[in-house]
Amino acid sequence: MAIVLIFLGCFLLYAKSKHFPKRMQHWALQLKSKPIWTRIFGYTLFVASFIILSLQFGFATGMVIFIMAVLLALSLTIMLLPLHRKYAYILAGLSVLVIVVENML
Repeated sequence: MAIVLIFLGCFLLYAKSKHFPKRMQHWALQLKSKPIWTRIFGYTLFVASFIILSLQFGFATGMVIFIMAVLLALSLTIMLLPLHRKYAYILAGLSVLVIVVENML
């Protein structure tokens, strides 16, 4: 669950970017209209996911997993959202699915 929260936080923070895809303009207009609330909610999702990972794996291991998940989520968000292809969403969904399944094992 923490991994999904990290991906949602990255999506919220990326929505404020000028590089956000044009085909998602409805989301961008909604999120850019209240930039402070978008930023607060995005960082709140990060803090919640860090707390979940820390409780599940311990502080140090949770921090390492959190940092790796944030780096992966930011990389996937920045690389795949601007592609304008449906396979990008499939690849991102499969990546999230693999991470979640591996975390559950």
